Amino acid sequence: MKKLPKNVYPKGPSLYYVCKNKWTRLCRIDAPEEELHRELWKILSKGAGTLAGVMDDFIANRLPKKAMATQRDYANIIKRQLRPTFGHMRPDDVSSQDIAVYLELRENKGHGPAGNREIACLSSVFNHGMRIRACNVNPCYGVRRNTEKPRTRAVTDKELRQALRNAHVSLRRLLWAAYLTGFRQKDLRSIRRDQITVDGIKVWQSKDGKHEIRQWTDSLRRLVRKELERSKSDWVFTNRSGNPWSMSAIQSAMRRLDVSWTFHDLRAKADSDHETGLGLMRRYNRARRLRAVK
Repeated sequence: MKKLPKNVYPKGPSLYYVCKNKWTRLCRIDAPEEELHRELWKILSKGAGTLAGVMDDFIANRLPKKAMATQRDYANIIKRQLRPTFGHMRPDDVSSQDIAVYLELRENKGHGPAGNREIACLSSVFNHGMRIRACNVNPCYGVRRNTEKPRTRAVTDKELRQALRNAHVSLRRLLWAAYLTGFRQKDLRSIRRDQITVDGIKVWQSKDGKHEIRQWTDSLRRLVRKELERSKSDWVFTNRSGNPWSMSAIQSAMRRLDVSWTFHDLRAKADSDHETGLGLMRRYNRARRLRAVK
């Protein structure tokens, strides 16, 4: 064995796991590497030996490395769906058929897309399990997901005008900024003052980390200037209290606005209202004609 795992030390003919000066025997020093890692996993997972133990290790050591929104979503999925369904099973006892049956049950209950998200989370758990030698394969691989229909809701100019007229000034400007820039909700509400440059608004997209600058137009420049004057927060777009928007706050505000479309639909409208892609002048010229932001 070339290198021992962290906190594993030889003593006499055996290997031990040492934690807080407590020595726990693992196996003989000449045992196969697989046996060492199997015994080590039993200790690190507190002897659980079940998929629930892998989930706990995933939450503690792998999930914090993901985006905050993913952390929240995956933690809820594990708590509400995956642990009650699969937590009692040993990792290598879960088969591809079990995954397919789960997806079918979720689809029959009208939650097909949610089932896809849940299995995506479970797949990440299994990938983590393989990395820590808690399982040999990922049974989620190769299982066909439920069919999803993309959203096709098109927000009309009239609907956007009506929403802008009815919204509080803070939400109105956030909606207007979403239409002018085409930014994702998370990227938009995360914009800080130091991202406002001479050339435009500079962002690193949350989905792929790519750098992007949305160049200024008269409408966008005027909007950002008013927001910066309205609040002294480090964030550009803030709620009526001057605090940065949270996802749940935006969802609540949209529900109070009582519209039949979502904040996310504005991104599709921004994209469709100009010729060749986000950031081109045709969309901005069209936006000016709305004249909804005063």
